[in-house]
Amino acid sequence: MLELLGPEHRVTLLTPRPAPGQPPPPHGSAAVVTYRRASGPLGAVSDLLGAVTGLARAAARGLPVQSGWFFSADLRRQLRRLAPGADLVVLQLVRLAAHRADAGATPVLVDLIDDLALNFARRAAVDRWWLRPALAWEARLLARAQRRLARQAAGVLLVSDRDRRETIRGLPANLAGRVRTVTLAVEPGGGVAEPLPAGPVVEPPVLAFTGNLGYFVNDDAISWWLRDVWPALAARHPELKLVVAGDRPRPGLRRAVAMAGGETGAVTLIESPPDMRRQLVGAAVALAPMRCGSGVPVKVLEAWAQGVPVVASPWAAAGTTGVPGEDLLVASSPRQWAEVLSGLLQDPAARRRLAASGRRRLLADYSRQAVKAQLLAAVAAAAAAPRGG
Repeated sequence: MLELLGPEHRVTLLTPRPAPGQPPPPHGSAAVVTYRRASGPLGAVSDLLGAVTGLARAAARGLPVQSGWFFSADLRRQLRRLAPGADLVVLQLVRLAAHRADAGATPVLVDLIDDLALNFARRAAVDRWWLRPALAWEARLLARAQRRLARQAAGVLLVSDRDRRETIRGLPANLAGRVRTVTLAVEPGGGVAEPLPAGPVVEPPVLAFTGNLGYFVNDDAISWWLRDVWPALAARHPELKLVVAGDRPRPGLRRAVAMAGGETGAVTLIESPPDMRRQLVGAAVALAPMRCGSGVPVKVLEAWAQGVPVVASPWAAAGTTGVPGEDLLVASSPRQWAEVLSGLLQDPAARRRLAASGRRRLLADYSRQAVKAQLLAAVAAAAAAPRGG
């Protein structure tokens, strides 16, 4: 966002102060002002006290736990100081809902990124039974906070049309019109770095699952897939390999990978690869079997960028603009997954067609030019709102 806005606007980035040893945030041409997550000088103790205060404030105002946990008295002071001199304040994520009023009369554009209420509601359907009531309650609070922001802000952004439709459900037309989709920009070959050639598919064929493995949505997806799909698929294709790559896998996932790989090591876990794109080069198919989550499944866009065909769950596919059957294939039940992947593995021409169509979809809907046009239009519309309106 900073990179796309920088050439057109003067931007100040108000961001949490890096912890000791952490690098400063990338900011391009933006001026940087930092704030403390908590207000006192006592380090971790102060951070904890600040978080508890924020949670109490959120509970008193009926805000979600997310908003309370990320509340900062220092952010409040800095925002109240900076907002009067700005034409527009951009708040990122519903987590900052408690700070909407700190912008004062300056118009506010809320970049939700994805519908976090939808995310929590979907997770409540598949997570551990004892967590489900709390997740469902937080989903209701998040939905209420998002609707309140839609009423109070000059504009709201989401990265997916699926999430936008969910967010505006029940809103009057005049408020729904403030909610826009601004997609993510992912360039073929991975963007800024030099493109990696897709190259021929390696033999034996390799399936790839990539992403932040510490994120529940990804952990749940690959754990389910290893348990319910992999055994039948591996029995049909004993030569098949699977690579699972990403950060922060939990111990349970490590055990699941080891068990699925068996003595042959057909399933490999690659932790924190320096370049995720390299895990896709030469893959026969990329997997996106998510059962929950929200926003755009970036792993699908990254696979399209590297020329790798994608098989996705209906939920993952719905987060993209891809057309099922043309830009990606869709499977839901374990049997469907095994059938679709087995057919695709035996049809190189179909894999090439699917990869080429996915690349065209990426160029049409997720290019920097397309995203920049969407973002600048949303910023202009929000900045034109009357101050205090």
